[in-house]
Amino acid sequence: MKRDYSFTATVTDLSTGNREQVSDTARFDHPVSKADATTAIRNELARQDRPATGITLTD
Repeated sequence: MKRDYSFTATVTDLSTGNREQVSDTARFDHPVSKADATTAIRNELARQDRPATGITLTD
């Protein structure tokens, strides 16, 4: 069962120092809790050198 979570987060672009609010949808190929989805989203944005704060999930 796939799971989708829409999210909004404030991210900081480390190369420019600019902050922006982003909205997107995270798609998972397996069931995942909101806590695990938040962690995965935070980790992926950090990997892109765009650390996030204030991540809000919706189903």
